[in-house]
Amino acid sequence: MDAPPVRFTTTSDGFDIAYLVGGEGIPLVFLPFHANHIQQRWTGPLYARGLTESCRVYLYDSRGQGLSTRQLRSDPKLEDYRRDLEAVIEVNHLGRFVMAAYGGFAHVAIRYAVEHPEKVHALILICTSESFAAWPLLSMLPLAEENWDLFLHLTFAKNFPHEKSERLISFAKACATREDYVRMVHTFAGSDVSQLIPQLSQPVLLLHSERNHWLSPEEGTNLAARIPDARLVFLKGDIEPDDVQVVRATLSFLRELAPLQSDLDVRTHQLTAASLSARQLSLRAKSLFLTPFL
Repeated sequence: MDAPPVRFTTTSDGFDIAYLVGGEGIPLVFLPFHANHIQQRWTGPLYARGLTESCRVYLYDSRGQGLSTRQLRSDPKLEDYRRDLEAVIEVNHLGRFVMAAYGGFAHVAIRYAVEHPEKVHALILICTSESFAAWPLLSMLPLAEENWDLFLHLTFAKNFPHEKSERLISFAKACATREDYVRMVHTFAGSDVSQLIPQLSQPVLLLHSERNHWLSPEEGTNLAARIPDARLVFLKGDIEPDDVQVVRATLSFLRELAPLQSDLDVRTHQLTAASLSARQLSLRAKSLFLTPFL
């Protein structure tokens, strides 16, 4: 499936942010992954594309990533990544919406949700911990600065066959330069949302990979225990959970939410998956899964 046309908006501090919009239904803003390139994300893993029959998905690259402004001159601050998110929300005139986010960018989503409960209908947090210190990425940064290829192999590709490993490393290089990636990790390194977690008032779905070699399953369990009425689902996968299972779990979660029709300023419709059996949903998800990663 071809990606929708790339659009651009500008942040309040002058950075160009690239984003894609596709699908119809519940507005869902999908924040970036640590390695992100919106065109390759859209045509590769199923995460965003698989939800487009039930959601209107907004997928974007933050500063220093993909098609957005690259070659940053200094380390961003956490509020800078929030500016990127706000630029996408504002240019699309979003009322209430769902947010999905991974890792460090999940902290951006949590902060926004706590400060804007009137806008965020629900949260989907993927491989997330209370403190980014739980990720050992910071300890790997000296290696990234010394040997970028080895760093990418150890962080993205070491558990995959050679051919897929090479594709993953190429994907990571397309997402960001070494300098911009290191700046991003430095920015998230001190992030801690433990004081904000009890303030979340939205329904929250936590998705965690069973074999994530960067972030242990215990981190997902600990986070879920502190969020009021959170739901935790363990999925197959390593650094990123299996995308078909992410789509299925997300659709199931969204079906149970209160409808948004009464307070949205954009058109929504009932989830098309609501009337499908579990087996039908699985088959439909598999039919959408066009490529294993890229």
